[in-house]
Amino acid sequence: MHSPDLPVPPPFMWACPRCTALLVDIADAVTMSTFSDLYEGTLRCQMMLASHLAHEHLAEVPEPHEDCERCDFYRKCTGSQGIDDLWAEHRARELFLPKSVARLL
Repeated sequence: MHSPDLPVPPPFMWACPRCTALLVDIADAVTMSTFSDLYEGTLRCQMMLASHLAHEHLAEVPEPHEDCERCDFYRKCTGSQGIDDLWAEHRARELFLPKSVARLL
């Protein structure tokens, strides 16, 4: 089932076998989470896809958000160990999650 809040992932993600597999994993995890509130696999799958996007498709990751406290924080800390990766992962989440959810991490 497709939620109307979910963005349609861009074509480059469907052309990448790893992105496609991770998108399927997210869909499966969402289904499993309907059976128990204790299931945390959905978050793990989202993080794995965001990490893949940040490392393998960085040129496709959106630019920093202008109206985002987290982007402001990352901008101030850029160059610190791991911050650039986290910042790219944060921005990548909007490619496959609603803005309200994507900006939580």
